[in-house]
Amino acid sequence: MTSGALSVKDFLDKAKLVSYGFFGLLILFLILFFSAPFLLISKADPKKSDAIILEAIETGKKDKFKQAAALWKKGLAPVILILHSPPNQDSDLGLVGDPTASLQTYLVSLGVEETKILVYTVDAGPQEFPKTLLKIALDRQWKTFLLIGKEYDSATLLKLYRNVLEPAGIYIAVSKVSEGIGSWDWFTKPKSLESILGRLSKHLYLILLGN
Repeated sequence: MTSGALSVKDFLDKAKLVSYGFFGLLILFLILFFSAPFLLISKADPKKSDAIILEAIETGKKDKFKQAAALWKKGLAPVILILHSPPNQDSDLGLVGDPTASLQTYLVSLGVEETKILVYTVDAGPQEFPKTLLKIALDRQWKTFLLIGKEYDSATLLKLYRNVLEPAGIYIAVSKVSEGIGSWDWFTKPKSLESILGRLSKHLYLILLGN
């Protein structure tokens, strides 16, 4: 055997290391893949708060508004605060004219008192919602919030808001709106698979950024 040649034993040892690394990464990927729904769902317990928060991005979604109205009627918060970003044609609320009045009117139609609805328009876009909420909280001396969010967005939303609010001693939880996506069979449907993996990528990206 010439000097420097790889023996059969050394070759097999190296092959084992490569295979262990490959299967280790594969197992890690599979664990991450199948646990995706549980990583994306918030575990924070909703409790009685100073305000229920609604994000009205592209005017919002009806299911979120209905849940906010139901929680308000149950007495979970005295007011509903809407953080509003200017609408586009994707709205499913059918807003016409002044968005502030239209958002209030829609919630009133769901049984919420008009005087208990606050609307803040954030022209800079939804990325500024947490900072806007912090300013409102400090101004009004509010300490607890209940944010309405889609089930598989809830952990990401909680992370974004807590990074801004927690340093000021403000508590926020997410009331989850069901999306009709099963946590055990989401990967069997192409639309659910695409949706969950896209949101998982965003969530992991925020973690890598330290947000």
